[in-house]
Amino acid sequence: MISRQDLERLIQRQDGDKPVLSLFLDMSVDSNNKRNHLVFLGQRRGDFAELENITIPTGSGSETGVGSLYERILGWCENEFDEQNRGVVIYAEVGGDWFEALQFPVSVQNRMVVSDRPVIGPLAQVLTTYEHYGVVLLDREHVRILSVYLGTLLDELEFRGDPLPVPSNVKAGGYSQTRYQRRKREEMKHFFKDFATEVEKFVHRFHPASLVLLGTDENVARFREFLADNVQQMIGHTGPMPVDQAASEVLARLEPHLRADHERHDRELLEQVRDRAAHDYLATAGVQGTLTALQEGKVDTLVLPRDGQIQGVRCSQCGFVFVRDVSRCPYDGSESLEQVDVMEEMVRLAQQQEAEIQFADANAIADLRGAAALLRF
Repeated sequence: MISRQDLERLIQRQDGDKPVLSLFLDMSVDSNNKRNHLVFLGQRRGDFAELENITIPTGSGSETGVGSLYERILGWCENEFDEQNRGVVIYAEVGGDWFEALQFPVSVQNRMVVSDRPVIGPLAQVLTTYEHYGVVLLDREHVRILSVYLGTLLDELEFRGDPLPVPSNVKAGGYSQTRYQRRKREEMKHFFKDFATEVEKFVHRFHPASLVLLGTDENVARFREFLADNVQQMIGHTGPMPVDQAASEVLARLEPHLRADHERHDRELLEQVRDRAAHDYLATAGVQGTLTALQEGKVDTLVLPRDGQIQGVRCSQCGFVFVRDVSRCPYDGSESLEQVDVMEEMVRLAQQQEAEIQFADANAIADLRGAAALLRF
């Protein structure tokens, strides 16, 4: 499983003197129950052959070749890949020792890049599209809490209420109907208070981005009264569901609702960006303007096209990135410029500045000229 910590670790990895291979593989199963990653790898076999002929400078002279990198990748796919997953990214130094594979339960586009640093854009796209959330299912005596990430159940917690002790003067004679109903209401409050404590512990331990609360309308409404304000604000969806519903069925029934919520959030964000950009108020539209705002540290929320790639250059001396063609850096005059994927650079900058990233279909943001942002100032 991947996490934002993986993304941060890859961004912070220091550039070495050897190129880095970033290989993204779609490991999903097709209609014939087959995985077709080997077709893509076979198509790129010639690229691997070229890599094997690269001469890499070393302290004592030069070293030619990358050994059996292609075979090592095939071996990992054969022996280490968990077939429950659908996506893989493999990072490896060309001619070096570093080899790291990350796998996850959602698919990615097949892609192979050799550059001076790990490519993290597709990984960021996965992480921002599928948030970590908690599902709370309850009735008046029982609560289950599911931890869900990348559409997969990570953990499941279950708690049952501890009944209130029966007073001694009731044991012999029993309850009247009125007293029994009053006692059950008190017991429900007792249970819900304990359940709310367990939900708060879950939030503190697992740090979900949002919560889903499921049960009867009455139980959900009453239970919310026992939750702390910060936990209340995390609830993004409520609905009916039996407390003992199988986890797989819970996730299947939730999926269309959560997808609709996500799409609505995307639309509202794009409408806000368009409105602000039209009034020239704390927003940018267009790749170059958005890139400039990023490099000035102004971006609060960055909007990029899914699977987008735009060629640009980066100044090797000051690090500034440009979409337009330049023969020398306008900031320091350096002519040492290297080709880069501007979208990749924008993702890195946004992550380093802790700006939110929203990916959208390219057609949906065509009027925003390929990229946009909400600004902090």
